[in-house]
Amino acid sequence: MHAKRLLSGGAARLLLMGLCALLLSTLTVRAADDATKTDKPLRFVVYGDTRDGHEVHRKIVALVVKQNPDFVIQTGDLVHNGSDTNLWKTYDGITGEMRKKIPVYPARGNHDLGGSGYEDRMTAPITSGNKLYYSFDKGNCHFVSLDSMAPYKAGSSQYAWLEKDLAAAKGKARHIFVYFHYPPYSIGSHGSDERIRQALCPLFIKNGVRAVFNGHDHIYYRTTRDGITYVVSGGGGAPLYPCDPGKGTLDDDKWESVHHIVVCDVNGDDVSLTALRVDGSLLDHITLTTP
Repeated sequence: MHAKRLLSGGAARLLLMGLCALLLSTLTVRAADDATKTDKPLRFVVYGDTRDGHEVHRKIVALVVKQNPDFVIQTGDLVHNGSDTNLWKTYDGITGEMRKKIPVYPARGNHDLGGSGYEDRMTAPITSGNKLYYSFDKGNCHFVSLDSMAPYKAGSSQYAWLEKDLAAAKGKARHIFVYFHYPPYSIGSHGSDERIRQALCPLFIKNGVRAVFNGHDHIYYRTTRDGITYVVSGGGGAPLYPCDPGKGTLDDDKWESVHHIVVCDVNGDDVSLTALRVDGSLLDHITLTTP
């Protein structure tokens, strides 16, 4: 008689079922842990167009830090003249302590052109792209920064990169946010950039972008078009522009000529945007509906 006996058919099946159950349980726990990590509440703050409004910018930075964000998005025009090294030194003096603690992800504005000042300050970690247009992931969100100072239409390298980046993110990220300087929808002095709208907004619609943040016009303006929320946040310190509702507002739009920040909170499927004036008072609040 053999010292070892083979398991009977029934016992072997029971053992196999037990091992499968254990493996499934382990995978389920790991998946739950991963989901918990990606669904952790996320807060980021948006502001832009600081230029040479240094005293207001200092107040804006203090208000930003008070919100305790995970990171900051800057919609462009960090300084008034990108080739002026003294302005970059002033910018560093105002934002330096904040940037040591909180990653800042900027988009290049027209006033940032000239020299390497902008690129030298693009130091936050990214997933794809370069210092002028790039993407990164935080929690269950995908963020894309575009360079509206460089070619962006179909056929350009930036457009090809964006098309691939958004298509890849569409099946993975729960929320996609895009930001850049020139606004496709605005009622400020510059108004809407029709070229941007025609070239890029169809890609945003196709890939389920939740919100788009812009600057250039020194106002606060929020509108929803084709299911996407567009926010002009250009109230970071530069001289304010008037708002002109005659440039194409909708009934539910919100606007004001005021220095401000936008606090964005993501919690699972929920996204809320809260705009605060520089004095901390409430300017606007909206909860974005799940597509």
